[in-house]
Amino acid sequence: MKTNWFTGFALAGVFFAAAASLFAHHAEVVYDHTRTIELKGTVTDFRWTNPHAAIHFNVKNDKGETEEWIAEMGPLGGLVRGGWNKATIKAGDEVEMESYPHKDGLHRIRFVRLVVNGKVLRDRDGD
Repeated sequence: MKTNWFTGFALAGVFFAAAASLFAHHAEVVYDHTRTIELKGTVTDFRWTNPHAAIHFNVKNDKGETEEWIAEMGPLGGLVRGGWNKATIKAGDEVEMESYPHKDGLHRIRFVRLVVNGKVLRDRDGD
């Protein structure tokens, strides 16, 4: 009887740990999916890492000041199917992005579409 109790407790722990990580990982609710914004800037870093790639870039605001922005991207598998690889963009590239803005006005966006070197790339295959 002690074995059944322990097994049930262990399985419940695994289930709740997995469920918590899924909710923490998929936090797109912080982005406003009802509108998009367009940004032009210069890439400072392209991070090809799991669970999501990210583009760090600088944008000149209306006052001519440089603002640092981060574009969160989809998982690497979807990006690869959409034509991306770790060398698709690099620091110094000029980019134009369409994206969902952060609801709190932070300089973080959810990337949708990018133009670099005359090539249009999307976040996910099929989008």
